Amino acid sequence: MKLGKFGLMKEQLKQMNKKGVKVSIASCGKVLIDELPFSFSVASAGEASQKGIVVSFSGEPVEDGRLVLSTIEMRYTRNGRAHSETKKLARIVKRDGKHIYQAKFTSVVLEEARPMKKKADSDMFLADISSSYSFRLIPSYKQDEEAEVMLTVYPLADPLGGLAVEWRSCTSDKEWFEHNPDALKPVSRSKGFFMRHRR
Repeated sequence: MKLGKFGLMKEQLKQMNKKGVKVSIASCGKVLIDELPFSFSVASAGEASQKGIVVSFSGEPVEDGRLVLSTIEMRYTRNGRAHSETKKLARIVKRDGKHIYQAKFTSVVLEEARPMKKKADSDMFLADISSSYSFRLIPSYKQDEEAEVMLTVYPLADPLGGLAVEWRSCTSDKEWFEHNPDALKPVSRSKGFFMRHRR
């Protein structure tokens, strides 16, 4: 079927406005501390998808075996009922020879992301709860020196275009928050991103 000039422009505009399937890391723990729970949450940031998501951890502490991860638990709410699902974080070798920890959650359903509103209503709040997923794991890291690990979450429908990334430190210091009181101060996510990557 041929498109006229107007039809072609309309189709191009439609493609430009297409968001695609994307995820965002809505919240994330400050640091992975040896044998203490680490949590983060994921939400849709684009179009709807029923293909699920993948969670992975990579970087030097994974590559050299300093960071050990075993299982990860996903929690979510559907129709007012709480659900949970636990997966093994498998240590696999990528095509480039690097090691990563990875878990696939094919049961995850991503709702179409709602546009941000200045004033949130109760319906929007309930919709956000029903379309978000929280994750919890317990890392093992016995080293004296800290190391950075990359947390990556992506939708199976679009692994490259829809991914979200956060960098976090790993430590064996159980009193890390007492030794780093500034970490408890709220920081905007965009500012935190540039501060972490200014090196």
